[in-house]
Amino acid sequence: MKPHLFLLLLLVALLPACSDRNAQSSKKPQPFQVEFSTPLVKEIIEYADHTGRLEALEMVELRPRVSGYIQSVHFTEGQKVNKGDLLFVIDPRPFETEVSRHMALVRQNEAAFALAESNLVRGEKLVLNHSISQEESEIRQSKALQAHAELQAAKANLKHAELDLEFTRVTAPITGIAGRYHATVGNLVVGEALTATLLTTIVPRSPIYAYFEVDERSLLHRTRHFFNGGQPNLLTEKNIPAYLGLEDETGFPRQGLINYRSNQLDPDTATITIRARFENEDEFLTPGLFARIRVPVSDKSERILIPDSAIGTDQAVKYVWTLNSDDKPERRTLTLGPKHENYRVVYAGLAKTDRIIVRGIQFVRPGVPLALEETTI
Repeated sequence: MKPHLFLLLLLVALLPACSDRNAQSSKKPQPFQVEFSTPLVKEIIEYADHTGRLEALEMVELRPRVSGYIQSVHFTEGQKVNKGDLLFVIDPRPFETEVSRHMALVRQNEAAFALAESNLVRGEKLVLNHSISQEESEIRQSKALQAHAELQAAKANLKHAELDLEFTRVTAPITGIAGRYHATVGNLVVGEALTATLLTTIVPRSPIYAYFEVDERSLLHRTRHFFNGGQPNLLTEKNIPAYLGLEDETGFPRQGLINYRSNQLDPDTATITIRARFENEDEFLTPGLFARIRVPVSDKSERILIPDSAIGTDQAVKYVWTLNSDDKPERRTLTLGPKHENYRVVYAGLAKTDRIIVRGIQFVRPGVPLALEETTI
């Protein structure tokens, strides 16, 4: 075949393909389907969510006040004990002996004081008759005072010995859950203040505290809200409610009250410590558990709410796509507040009559055709 004839045939074969490609390129791009709606407007109380840990109101390290050998133990590790329950008995026999000895000393000093007092009375009569000198009378008075002082000292020693005997019965100072044994029967325990032996620990569960941290930015926002006439003031107001939920719970089913705020921010973490008290009547809450805590940060007022799915992010900037009068998308920068149920509070950047794109925002670009469908939030 001649070369020019081959080229002619090839050109004829390519003509249909070129025409199809030109026809496809001349077609307009298909518009993307998006949904729009006006924001949800509702009267709400704003809440802020925090994370924290549960702690007992107090923890007692039970230590003996006297030294001796453990004679018996009267509780089970991990069980609940009530205030006043007997927990340990230290061998009381040496202390009973001391009580008996001091009782004898008291009786001995009572007899000495009675004799000295009798001599004093006789001396007062004799000195009037000039049977004894004034000096002898004063000596008898001094001996009576000395005998009285020795009697008081003996009684004090007896009381101290009786206290030591009482301390051989170690009782629970508070109601709570007893820890493990740190000393058992037969062990020698020391009762000196600085080196006293740890017997066990007691931790109450009801009521219970939840501690959480509030960062500097949130604190400033809430304080300014209060000074602008809003409520509540997290730093000073009493009886602010707090709501608690555990890791495996839905929502915040337990209610308590905030009862403590730190008096300054921690400069290392730029946070302030807040504490809420929960009654925990069923004693389900355990010290050390992780907790989700929700607190109100505003009074009830009308707010604009939008779903998170409508919010775009450009680095640190949050925005939504709104539709103008020509149904063209425009980007609107927002100032956002906390979440409320499944929505986000909008503080600034959006009006209640604005139309915002709530689904399909990933397709929205300037100049990209859109197929608009109205919906309701």
